[in-house]
Amino acid sequence: MMDALSNINEVPAADGSNSGIEEEAYTPYPFEAEKISISNKKISLSNVIRRLERNLIHAAVLQRRADLWDTGRKSRLIESLMLRIPLPLFYAAETKDDTLFVVDGLQRLSAIKGYVTDKNFKLESLEFLKEFEGKIFDEINERMQIRINETELDFAIIGSDSPPEVQRNIFKRLNTGGLPLTEQEIRHALYFGPVSVLLEKLVGTDEFQKAVDERVDDSRMAAQELVLRYLAFSIMRIDEYKKDYEMDSFLSDTMQIINVLKSDKRNDNVVNKFLGRNIVNKNIYEIEQKFILAMQRAVELFDNCAFRITTPAKFSQRKFPRAPINKSLFETWSVLLSNMTEQDFTLLQRNKEVLYKKIDTEFDDSKSLLRNYISKDSTKVTGIRGRYEIIKKIINCVAEEVRE
Repeated sequence: MMDALSNINEVPAADGSNSGIEEEAYTPYPFEAEKISISNKKISLSNVIRRLERNLIHAAVLQRRADLWDTGRKSRLIESLMLRIPLPLFYAAETKDDTLFVVDGLQRLSAIKGYVTDKNFKLESLEFLKEFEGKIFDEINERMQIRINETELDFAIIGSDSPPEVQRNIFKRLNTGGLPLTEQEIRHALYFGPVSVLLEKLVGTDEFQKAVDERVDDSRMAAQELVLRYLAFSIMRIDEYKKDYEMDSFLSDTMQIINVLKSDKRNDNVVNKFLGRNIVNKNIYEIEQKFILAMQRAVELFDNCAFRITTPAKFSQRKFPRAPINKSLFETWSVLLSNMTEQDFTLLQRNKEVLYKKIDTEFDDSKSLLRNYISKDSTKVTGIRGRYEIIKKIINCVAEEVRE
């Protein structure tokens, strides 16, 4: 167990500290380089704002590093526009109807819109144009207003003919302020909608927070990715995951499916044919309720060691540190617990010590398949199917011992 813990890295939070979630190896599914289509385009700031107001540019506000955009930083960005200092590239993905989904540059756009149209802050902490401090947009002189509005912003636009997985891989390579975007941050920007509200809601529930012992930092959407994995394998069966390393596509499809399912203009024909996926549960409300149940059961079963390779039996010995939450264990246990009958859960709960012993036996074995299935093979087809089979087998063995 100690050997297993020593090799664990955690997903970083926005401030660089550990998020409380075990990092998963990122292995992008290969694609053809010829499918990459990127163009550069200059768009005037006034045109960008008009597009934002008409929903032709979507700029979902990322939570990551939001607290760093204080009024002083936003003011100096506006000062750069007045001084005609070029801003860094904005990166966006284009849809077939010419809508742009901005992935990198969201905070800059938010600051510009906040000053020019929303007028929700006054300039402060300027370095050169001190005479404009304390002024909202309407109070600066007309020359500067025109200069700001006529600023041309440089966009790198990934064309709609680039496959979605190619778009996401390109955004994954971006480095903004020293921290590359996480996969969930990219999905949040590209597929922002009702699913975004749902993920935030479930992460904020008392049941989830208690299940993760209130120790997961969601500043870079690590917790939201955990919940999304539960939703994905609740909406679609395990055998719908057909290719190694397609977890990103699987979760991205889930976000789009939920957006359609929760849309006011829901069309079941569209849902049934969505991306060719076999959707087995369209009842999002039912899935939500089962998620709450799974979180409650996880606490009853594992206390503050839920979804970790450290069981309460190991942790109680005080010889073993508590491991961070493992994404694969969270997904597998939450799905299995959510679908378990009350009778079967009662049997499991009555024999928790045996359950811990069987789990510890798996993780103490250096040749354990389960260890591989939740780590280096976690996004392979064999890893996903294998971990469900092994954990189901453990559950059944425990239940059988109680019956006997």
